[in-house]
Amino acid sequence: MYMRRTWVLVLALAIVGAAGAFAQAFTVSYLDGTVELQTAKGWSAVSIGDQVAADATVRISQQGSLELSRAKTKITLLKDGVFSIASLAKASSSAGAGVGGSISQKLQTLVTEKPKASTAGGVRGAEQGSANVTWVDEGDETRSQAQSLIDAKKYQDAAAMLSDAIKNAGPDTDTSELGYLLGVAYYGAGQTAKAYRALGQVNADPGTTWYARYVILRAQVLVDTQNYNDALTLLGPFTTTYPTGEATQVAWLLSGISQRALGNAAAAKTDFDTGYQLDPSTDTARLIDQQRHL
Repeated sequence: MYMRRTWVLVLALAIVGAAGAFAQAFTVSYLDGTVELQTAKGWSAVSIGDQVAADATVRISQQGSLELSRAKTKITLLKDGVFSIASLAKASSSAGAGVGGSISQKLQTLVTEKPKASTAGGVRGAEQGSANVTWVDEGDETRSQAQSLIDAKKYQDAAAMLSDAIKNAGPDTDTSELGYLLGVAYYGAGQTAKAYRALGQVNADPGTTWYARYVILRAQVLVDTQNYNDALTLLGPFTTTYPTGEATQVAWLLSGISQRALGNAAAAKTDFDTGYQLDPSTDTARLIDQQRHL
């Protein structure tokens, strides 16, 4: 009788544990390439809508990517490899340090600011910090309509419009800016992996008015997805080429977050301090100051 009660208790605890794990499971919201889940029998293919346990291990191949969501937690994987969901969920709580939303709201005001010694060549774009940006090609109806949709936070509508425009563009049409805006729309819609793919297709010219926004958004996507070394590789040349302006402040902010996540406390402090000292009066400086005291 005692043995039977013991087995009943063990079985009950197992059922409760399994129910708890299922309740904490993530849902596959996006994938491409090949994504597989490790099971007792080997690797099993994963599809959109599947449930993935919080302690699962997944494998990505064929240049794939994966997005998992659970309540307010989202995990985005952009590269091939084998990943522990539990480790990623723990790290995702600090990825980006919550600054992504604030930075995305500033994108439209960010432009590159050349050093004073080289301003004779001119900068194509609006003055750093201006509230309105004038497009290089104001007659592009698709671009202006897409931007209006993004401003209205109708990200899915903007993404659909831009995807069609890029797909139907002629062979001699430069769709780089449309590709950047597609990345903005996907990021605004919370589709980080799609934003990464869209931005990766863009050939951004440093002479355009939107170049700084492209660099910052791509770096933010990398920080959000814990690809900190890749973010630093992108941000380093940008801060060297454009040492002043609020876009550069944002770059130093993201650089500091990346260094801290990698365990480089001294480098993170240097990056935060450098960005803050560019102009302590900006909104970005206040974000940096918050990060310096975490």
